[in-house]
Amino acid sequence: MTPFNSTPLICVAFGSAAESESFAERISDFSESSALVDNEVSSAEFIHAITKHQSAWLIIDDEMKSNSTMKALAKRATATHEYFRCMVVGEIDEKAWPTNTIFLSSDALSTAVIDRLRNESHVLRISISRNRHMRRLQRR
Repeated sequence: MTPFNSTPLICVAFGSAAESESFAERISDFSESSALVDNEVSSAEFIHAITKHQSAWLIIDDEMKSNSTMKALAKRATATHEYFRCMVVGEIDEKAWPTNTIFLSSDALSTAVIDRLRNESHVLRISISRNRHMRRLQRR
């Protein structure tokens, strides 16, 4: 039995709560998704939630990319969780975000974002499985 939930946790932080909830609903078939509203984001609760999952994502749109709370949350989560990834739609300044952040253009269609997210989360799941297997072999 694995100590983690292998379904990826994907948190969506868009400019409007309705957009976040709609997007979270659309990706719920391949993930455990939730919409983050800026005033309800607690760093400790977010970190606690992502540590229960094998992999976790934070999706940020054009309107939220300049939010310093989201940038700090992404950096802290990256430092805490080995398999945390961030996807930013419409960002130009890549240095402001943690390493392994995926950047998409601001005119990317939501279906393209969902497809990329589905593919990237699948690749990450395979990578996690390989890493766990290699660690098991090294401990022998």
